[in-house]
Amino acid sequence: MTDDTENPERIERTDVGASVKARLKRGSETRNEDQITIKAKGETAEEAAAEFEYLLEKYENEYSDRCRNIQPTYEDDEQDTA
Repeated sequence: MTDDTENPERIERTDVGASVKARLKRGSETRNEDQITIKAKGETAEEAAAEFEYLLEKYENEYSDRCRNIQPTYEDDEQDTA
């Protein structure tokens, strides 16, 4: 064994394979804006793309509406008057 593998405090990261990442933004104003980042990894580009498609579909079908429905609450005197 080398010194690197004997030292449990040292962790070496090796990325193998492919990854896909997309950042989506919806809306144009601070209080009407959603931002999501979707990341996927796989041993091959095809696996990464398939994982990405799965995550994107899951976000579109389940999480987007749930996230959009979360609205902050404000005290009456803290609300903007437009």
